Amino acid sequence: MPWAAILLSAAAMTAIVALRYLAASGAFAFVTARVRPGYHARLGPQIRREIGWSLASAAIYGIPAGIVAWGWQTHGWTRIYTQWDAYPLWYLPVAVLLYLLAHDTWFYWTHRLMHRPKWFRKMHAVHHAS
Repeated sequence: MPWAAILLSAAAMTAIVALRYLAASGAFAFVTARVRPGYHARLGPQIRREIGWSLASAAIYGIPAGIVAWGWQTHGWTRIYTQWDAYPLWYLPVAVLLYLLAHDTWFYWTHRLMHRPKWFRKMHAVHHAS
């Protein structure tokens, strides 16, 4: 198995997720600082912890995505279309909505699972720490 290619794909996807997080949270922090000056001042240590854990969790999404991307390119594991005319025009918005439904469902139920007492202490309490 070409481990270097798999690791590179997983690292690239993790970097994409991390950069997307930094861009979105940075924009939110920028706007919040303008609208509510000093709001984040007392939260400095917690914000740094949250950023650190969020960047670490980028791997939770990035590694599987990188493996799937590698498998798609190398072995055709999944059907990812790259041509706009491969499907009817109505398919694009429907596909996006189905993806969002699947992703949000997955996120909701895994987040609920992490609020179970045993899982919460081991995996999720840091998210709610102050």
